Amino acid sequence: MSKKTTAKKAKRQASARRATIQAWQTDPMGGLPILQRPAPSMPGRTLRTKIIAPATAPEARVHSAGSAGFRYWTAAESLRRSAAFWAASGAKAWHRDVGASLPVRLDDGVDLNAYYARTDFPAEDIKQGLSFFHDTVRDVTSGRNVTVFSGESPDVVAHELGHAVLDTLKPVLFEIASIEAAAFHESFGDMSAILTALQLPTVRQAVLEETDGNLRRNSSVSRVAEQLGFAIRQRSPSAVDRDSLRNAANTFLYVDPLTLPASGPASQLTRAPHNLSRVFTGAFLEALGGMALTLAASPASDDVEQATADMGRLLARAVVDASVSSKFFQSVAEQIVLADGTLFGGKYAEALTSAFVRRNLMPVGSLAAPGALGVGSARAAAAAARFSATSGGRRVARAAGGDRAVRIAIDGGSLGLGMKTLYVCAPSVDDAGVGPATMMAGMAARDTTSSQRSTELHAFCEALIVRGRVSMGSTKQAKRGLVAALSKTRKHATHYLAPAANGAAELKRIAFECC
Repeated sequence: MSKKTTAKKAKRQASARRATIQAWQTDPMGGLPILQRPAPSMPGRTLRTKIIAPATAPEARVHSAGSAGFRYWTAAESLRRSAAFWAASGAKAWHRDVGASLPVRLDDGVDLNAYYARTDFPAEDIKQGLSFFHDTVRDVTSGRNVTVFSGESPDVVAHELGHAVLDTLKPVLFEIASIEAAAFHESFGDMSAILTALQLPTVRQAVLEETDGNLRRNSSVSRVAEQLGFAIRQRSPSAVDRDSLRNAANTFLYVDPLTLPASGPASQLTRAPHNLSRVFTGAFLEALGGMALTLAASPASDDVEQATADMGRLLARAVVDASVSSKFFQSVAEQIVLADGTLFGGKYAEALTSAFVRRNLMPVGSLAAPGALGVGSARAAAAAARFSATSGGRRVARAAGGDRAVRIAIDGGSLGLGMKTLYVCAPSVDDAGVGPATMMAGMAARDTTSSQRSTELHAFCEALIVRGRVSMGSTKQAKRGLVAALSKTRKHATHYLAPAANGAAELKRIAFECC
């Protein structure tokens, strides 16, 4: 590139930084008005994001709502706001397979969805990075056709970026065949949407007024991706929550996912990842509201901002230190309380433990002495040292072996796959150890027999197949059978079957979808 071209590019970027754009504060159907904001600097200094489709950015100015220029700058502003939040919370680089900059496509075709993928997967038309889509639905109430762009919603943008953030903090979760690990990935995306929205002073003030200072209540922030949820309900009324894609202000309590059905309406809890994720997201919203009330009896905007900043640091620390097991929700919950002891001297212990205990994510004995969950302990110090050594996609040596995974063979024939053996990636035996809260309560170690693990892995795969999320890839059964037929009911698969030796196959993840 010539010096003249470089100078022109720098001039355009400087001009964009000085310009004013307008964008949605939260979801387009969230009820908050369009807000004028300084044009974001793309791709940013940390957690760089690069919009590659469209290839050329529209002029940074106030575009009319509904225009392509408006959608571009709404997405760009949300990308940078979310990336800046997670960079401040401890995420420093994308997964090594993604590289230095996360590619983003704002309209990659027709679908009511969005996804994050580490790498390209041409067989399923999956592209690396974040991809958003559009589709037109008929409003059953008005009879009008409504076109929805998933990339126009800051909620959906921050959700998908959350998948990419979690993939750098805890890369083993991408491949692991674990019901709770997959559900936590979806919860992290929704938590990212909520925390990103609350970085705007106008949103904080609006939500405080909506909830009378109690963030745990239903609000324009708790209702994640209202527009996309609306569009999906026009075609499948029971598929998503009645007022949004997923509402964090819910009353779902944790139960063993193996006791839940593989799929079902949004009104009931199932082991499908997006559905089950609402348990942890609900606990998170309760905890966040409690943290704000810890800072002030009547929280102001600054108190909410501080609570979100502290929650971001707690989440980033906790997911790195959590052991990957079948009880991943509990593992993360315990590590959040431990992180509070290390980072904030246990300031939020009561708010955190009470929220997690109420949702059955931690044993009730944890309430007896919340300050004892690691304040100043050697375990907490070791956790802090491990976290400080972490960077995107690099595996960290862990005393508990919490990032290890093993290749397990299960019966593929019982899943209707037409093959005897299916290999899946599962937590190692060491990873299913007892968490600190469990040890405090004197509970027995979890039973991790091979039979139980096989049952969970089978249930995880069964749920994927029933929901049409598995592509047969290039296996011999790729063009026939029930599984192949079910996979055709979805625009994109999230997993595929890679051929293995002796007619076996291996389950591998392609992407994380928004819904």
